[in-house]
Amino acid sequence: MEKISAEMTIAQILKLCPKAQRIFMRHGMYCIGCAVGESESLADAAEMHQIDLEELLSDLKQEQADTI
Repeated sequence: MEKISAEMTIAQILKLCPKAQRIFMRHGMYCIGCAVGESESLADAAEMHQIDLEELLSDLKQEQADTI
């Protein structure tokens, strides 16, 4: 299985791990259905929302691991 990375778009992450939606919501990223989520990388989105990328990425990877 492909691992979640900072270079992936939000749309790619949600396709890979649909339960990641709750992680985004918990971090204050309510852009799940946003058109920008189709092309913006996770790193760019975290910067734009002033969210700690490493913490977000860690939580997303943990959610993905728990889903397997």
